[in-house]
Amino acid sequence: MATDINHHIPPKPPDKDIPTQKEEVKSFKEKLIEGIQHSQTITETPIIMDTTTKVQGPFAMQNCQMLIDESTIQLSEEDQARIYQPWKYSLIIKLIGKKIQHHILKKKIQEAWKIIDNFTLIDLGADYYIVKFNCEEHMIKVLNSGPWFIFGHFLSIQRWKPNFVATEVKSSLTAIWIRLSQLPTEFYDGIILAKIGNGISKLLKVDACTSSTLRGRYTRLCIELPLEVPVIPFINIGHHRQTIQYEGGKYPMQAM
Repeated sequence: MATDINHHIPPKPPDKDIPTQKEEVKSFKEKLIEGIQHSQTITETPIIMDTTTKVQGPFAMQNCQMLIDESTIQLSEEDQARIYQPWKYSLIIKLIGKKIQHHILKKKIQEAWKIIDNFTLIDLGADYYIVKFNCEEHMIKVLNSGPWFIFGHFLSIQRWKPNFVATEVKSSLTAIWIRLSQLPTEFYDGIILAKIGNGISKLLKVDACTSSTLRGRYTRLCIELPLEVPVIPFINIGHHRQTIQYEGGKYPMQAM
């Protein structure tokens, strides 16, 4: 009977913790690598998160417009009139080819311009300065009496304008007098002289004696001239070729 009972007892299950001869013993490193490879085979297609997702439609346009409006300060006509008013008699100057200290520059231009009233000189950077006058008379005197030289270097002068940023200036302008020697008398006409001046550059003023034909030897015109642009040595007036002389011999503005 005992034999029959032992015959029906199922065999003892194998111990999984004990490797059999057919099971390969693997290190922890090998098991770890195997687990990683296995997880890669069952992982679905990875989901890529787009951090630059763009919102489209009217809502996006509204948001963009809000950003633009919030970052822009609108200036009304009253604002502009108020903030521009104190600078209307101001000039922007730059000493070409030489750097000098602020107080020396102010002293030298005050001596050259012979202006007794004190004026403000503000450093704008990049060798540019604002000269702030209290009256229009002083501004006009400086503009019309040039050109000016400090220590033998040309002083570029232009009228103040809004939104002037010294580091963004691409071209320097100055007011300078030119002479038209031996200009035929028939050209002493206001309209013709204006055409000549604007043909050379931008006409600012015609010499009073010239316009009244009291000085027949030469004509003087005050023009606004870009310093970086080569000067023209002559201009054609009809069939007449007129030589142009740029006043200020110490600066290379004399046309050859």
